[in-house]
Amino acid sequence: MVTLPPSWPEGRVIVKRLRRFLKTPLSRQCLMVEAALQLALAWMMVRLLPFRWWSPRLGEASAGEPPPGDGVDDPRAHAISGAVTAINRAVGGRFTCLMLAVAGQRMLNRRRISSSLVLGTRTERAEAEGPSLTAHAWLRVGSQVILGGHDGRYLPVASFVRRYRHQAPEWGQKAARDGGDVWDERGE
Repeated sequence: MVTLPPSWPEGRVIVKRLRRFLKTPLSRQCLMVEAALQLALAWMMVRLLPFRWWSPRLGEASAGEPPPGDGVDDPRAHAISGAVTAINRAVGGRFTCLMLAVAGQRMLNRRRISSSLVLGTRTERAEAEGPSLTAHAWLRVGSQVILGGHDGRYLPVASFVRRYRHQAPEWGQKAARDGGDVWDERGE
């Protein structure tokens, strides 16, 4: 067991978090490591590169919020959301909503899960200074917002959509595994 001097309270917190991390299942550990790497990459993209350089990699751009997708409720999307949120919480909430959404969308893309990253704004009226514009980003899978919930307070301005076809193995693929002829849906 690791013991630290009483003058190192930060060290105790780190050791406690490390123990908790090591007790989690291996699949969740891998997801959290990937989330940490994607968040670091998203931080570098947002902070160091102009938006026009990295925005085309987010997906097909459109104005406003696109209609809900196919509505596939993939448990992997919720696991990714939880991992990204946990890493952000572990570092003290240092990542912005845009960084969280970019990292989450990149993780979803690796698993070929359709998603839409939505950018929105809201006008707030401060008494002393007049109206101020607040921006927010959220990530949606199907009809569910999985990162950066907004409760309808923000008006969608732009969205970046990634679409993948969700499909079960084809009949021809199953026949090929069973040693039969391979046929696609057209019978060719």
